Amino acid sequence: MNRILISILGVIVAGVSVYFIAFQNVNEQTTTEMEPEKLSNVVEVEEKEVDVEKVIKEEEEKRVVAVAYQENQEQMVKELIAKHHDYLNQLAGWGNVETIDLSALDSDDKWQQLQTDIKWLLESGFTNSLVVTDMKNAQDFMEVASSGDAKSLLYLHRIFHDLDANINDQNVDKIWDVTHAFGNKSEQDQLLTYLTSEQNQ
Repeated sequence: MNRILISILGVIVAGVSVYFIAFQNVNEQTTTEMEPEKLSNVVEVEEKEVDVEKVIKEEEEKRVVAVAYQENQEQMVKELIAKHHDYLNQLAGWGNVETIDLSALDSDDKWQQLQTDIKWLLESGFTNSLVVTDMKNAQDFMEVASSGDAKSLLYLHRIFHDLDANINDQNVDKIWDVTHAFGNKSEQDQLLTYLTSEQNQ
């Protein structure tokens, strides 16, 4: 947005400069008598104005939305988010993460289905939106949790918890604000820092 404003300001300054140069002494020359180089400056300013409009339009198109679905997939996505939030509640919610046998996850059918469904959500469920980053993080946390890291399972649960609360309008006791789609930067940074440190071990 700042780039757009700076571009617009630059065009205004250039326009005023050309106006001043071209018309500072009206009695000496009329526009038709102006030197060709001065006329080309006026044309360039007009072209820049068109470019600014194009830039504004392009920037508006680039605005990233929190959640966007592949065509005809919204209902399926919502069902999967709810289903896996429920499953992760059983695994990690309400202190369960402290008692779970993480080594047994790889042989758990529901865990395997979660892995398959996250891949589907990434490739076929969601489209260009912030939630895609959340699914990539979920995939990474699953991998780290499978290696025996309980905190990664907790963070995986929080991602699905917040998505279910926001996408499906679920009434929850707390929002963790860990998702890129709906959360805040400090919580996202905390997850990323933890994930990066665990993946580098």
